[in-house]
Amino acid sequence: MIRLAELMAADLPADADPVQAEVDAQYRALTEVRAVSAEEFRAIGRSCVDNEAWHAAYERVAPGLAAYQRDAVEAYATARLS
Repeated sequence: MIRLAELMAADLPADADPVQAEVDAQYRALTEVRAVSAEEFRAIGRSCVDNEAWHAAYERVAPGLAAYQRDAVEAYATARLS
């Protein structure tokens, strides 16, 4: 979360290469446990905003980070998993 917050603070869009590299690391960590479909990964991204506890955790790190994570995951899933 901290690295994404830094990238967000640097005004990088969610689909920027450095942001996508961070999301790629997250996706790869998940797939070490089990296969994760594009839709499942998108659902995880949406949960950053929709799940109250997750949203609060992201927003404690940086205001707007939950939506930024969601958008970054969506961009990743569209570009690399679809």
